[in-house]
Amino acid sequence: MVLRLRTKLILASSLGAGVLALAAAHDTSTPAVAEIIRRSVVTNTNDWKSQPEFAYQEIDLKSKVDSAGSVHAQQSKSYEVLMIDGSPYHRLIAINNTPLSPAQAAQENAKLERETLRRQHETPEQRRARIGKYQNSRAEEHLLMQQMAEAFDFKLVGEETLEGVECYVLDASPRPDYQPPVARARVLTGMRGRLWIEKSEYHWVKVEAEVISPVEFGLFVAQVKPGTKFELDQAPVGNVWLPKSFTESVNASVLGLYGYRTREEEHFSDYHLNQLSAGSQTLALAHPAHTAR
Repeated sequence: MVLRLRTKLILASSLGAGVLALAAAHDTSTPAVAEIIRRSVVTNTNDWKSQPEFAYQEIDLKSKVDSAGSVHAQQSKSYEVLMIDGSPYHRLIAINNTPLSPAQAAQENAKLERETLRRQHETPEQRRARIGKYQNSRAEEHLLMQQMAEAFDFKLVGEETLEGVECYVLDASPRPDYQPPVARARVLTGMRGRLWIEKSEYHWVKVEAEVISPVEFGLFVAQVKPGTKFELDQAPVGNVWLPKSFTESVNASVLGLYGYRTREEEHFSDYHLNQLSAGSQTLALAHPAHTAR
């Protein structure tokens, strides 16, 4: 709904970018921090750009949350995510951690074959439209990253080791004078966050963000409330760092009457370079890569 992200990774990854870019732009009193920021901006922009080069497995876990915050009614689906001729395709491989039956798997394989053939026979206009839609979603991510640079103040709060990785820790808080130029950026006015930056090569290890004051959307039709939280964890895949998990807990209301609380988790693993093109159903694996789990 309002906070459906692909948005999915946008707010978390954007928070990281905003904190980093803001540091470079506004902090002149601590040169060491500015250098951390400068290197991290370069490193993590490269990581973000590399994501479409990889196929991977994804587990989506959706849960309903009651008024007391207790999680129940969970459902999960697992996918193999392939890049086919310039845009991704999700092939279902399991439901609630149970592999598909042979008949179901055959059906999903047939769907993949049909989609691959369809893309193979697209007109140039159809291909441009399909790839353009995917690229536009990526462009939206980048736009929000740029807005984060204007939306937050930051401070370096210390150092910490996460899963054996030494990190710098930065806090971000909303700037009171920030004016979002697009509706999507309005949520930034009510958020704060924390970012862990790997010390040796400046990759992002973890990003946390939470809504601290209500934010309204859609001519005040919907409101996102405190209790809405996001968390992104990343891990090395070869020479880059890619998402390992993303969690969002949403507390929102519609028209001031209907409230809803949800929790969604996405877990990513088995990254590998992907050369699946239209007309081919075989992944051409490049060199073996370290897998984020």
